[in-house]
Amino acid sequence: IAVGTGSFSPLCSCGVIPAIAALLTAGVPLAPIMAFWITSPLMDPESFIITIGLLGKDIAIARLITTLIMGLFAGYFTLYLTKKGYLNNQVLKISRGGCCNKGNKEPIIPFYKKYIKEFFKLSIYVGKFLILAFILEALISLYVPMHWVPNVLGVDNPYGPLLAALLGIPAYASTYASMPIVRTMLDLGMDKGTALSFMIAGAATSIPAMVAVFSLVKKRNFALYISYSLIGAILAGYVFRLFL
Repeated sequence: IAVGTGSFSPLCSCGVIPAIAALLTAGVPLAPIMAFWITSPLMDPESFIITIGLLGKDIAIARLITTLIMGLFAGYFTLYLTKKGYLNNQVLKISRGGCCNKGNKEPIIPFYKKYIKEFFKLSIYVGKFLILAFILEALISLYVPMHWVPNVLGVDNPYGPLLAALLGIPAYASTYASMPIVRTMLDLGMDKGTALSFMIAGAATSIPAMVAVFSLVKKRNFALYISYSLIGAILAGYVFRLFL
């Protein structure tokens, strides 16, 4: 369910952070959240249609299949780690608990007051890091020259998917922004497997998104998210090469 919802969600890697924080605060288990977290920035119906128009049906289908497989693996492997005791559902750096009186009983608070209080508490905590994330995004877009990307990935080499996944981090190639860049690189001779790695890694592991994620969750969960994204992007590129 989480993978299906994430695949239809229009949220980018930064925009998904408030939704994730709200789900975690509400007590949703980590496994379905991780599945949603991985899939949401990678695919939605609009990006699928645009990918077909700009990059071709084969890349669009490969991107969709990659998104579904990565989301399912992330969710079920996280569930396995949770059941084995390697992870728990205490993911956020802020606690979800409320205040209690001296009798250790939670006071009765009207729903709307509790909602408003939690809304502002979470908005302030998440908002300050999202502002920092978007500032970094703007600086990267302004000062990182994109013309060097085709020079590095414009040839078919055995390290193409690996390099593409790593270069996708500073390049901030979001779901939509990556398509014109990839179209140019394909015209310059880059293979489609490398293109797929670049799109997957760029959408999931951009520096602004990682800053926002790191501000919210504990280090172990942050490392797990980054591992799913990078390893999935690299493997997808090499597997797609086998079918070209």
